[in-house]
Amino acid sequence: MIKNVRAPVRIDFAGGTTDIKPFTDTYGGAVLNAAINHYVVGELDANDKTTHLEYTGNIPTSSGLGTSSAMNVVFIALITHLKDKNKISEAVYNLEHSISESAVNGKQDMYAAAFGGINYMEFKGDKVIVNPLNLKKDFIKELESRLVLVYSGESHLSGSSNKAMIDNLIKGKNDHNLLRIKEIAREMKNALLKGDLYEFAHLMNKETEERSKLSKVTLSPQLKSIIDSGMKNGAIGAKICGSGGGGSILMFAEDRNKLVKHFGRKVIPFKFDFEGLKWM
Repeated sequence: MIKNVRAPVRIDFAGGTTDIKPFTDTYGGAVLNAAINHYVVGELDANDKTTHLEYTGNIPTSSGLGTSSAMNVVFIALITHLKDKNKISEAVYNLEHSISESAVNGKQDMYAAAFGGINYMEFKGDKVIVNPLNLKKDFIKELESRLVLVYSGESHLSGSSNKAMIDNLIKGKNDHNLLRIKEIAREMKNALLKGDLYEFAHLMNKETEERSKLSKVTLSPQLKSIIDSGMKNGAIGAKICGSGGGGSILMFAEDRNKLVKHFGRKVIPFKFDFEGLKWM
């Protein structure tokens, strides 16, 4: 028996961290994200004598793009007979939640890897509702052409940064910021559905502004320096990927060529993925 599968990583536009308990239980969360064409690829080769399993990805280390969950989606798809993407996503969440270091992770990453596409996801308690955005092909290409993904090279550990945010939530310090981040996800979804890219870019900045208030580790000096530098070289919007503290920055380009030239090898080229988890 040989099984080959792949799953994409994601960029998150808005709403991250609102997919984590206890916020989902108290308020319900919402995230707008998109799968991109950088993949974790896995293979299981088993016979009556040996079993060999391996998987790898073409994504920088600690990129803030949900790579670990994409790896776990591939792992579960390889070692089980599951084909239902909801069940695979929930199995991955349960696996990650059983590990203490990942106990503060949410659900957006595994659902993005499993389903692919550009989605507005709602998190109500334990329930996840995936709402694909029905965008025209020309608009999708325009959106792709305006986005530039920049890798900071700074280590990103989502468990640590998420824990700081959730600890503050439990202490009652940032619930209003998370509620605003959730609302920004809804507003950003509406901006895309209306075809208003400049409103979308404006909301990227608002998301980063609110996210930086969640904990002191979210917007590191290096990330702030990258954002400031990008704004001087063709960007009009910038969004911290994932929970922050390192990883990548997603920028909206007014002048893409200038922005790409400025960041050079730090740029991660991408297009959107609409297949999600794929058995090959």
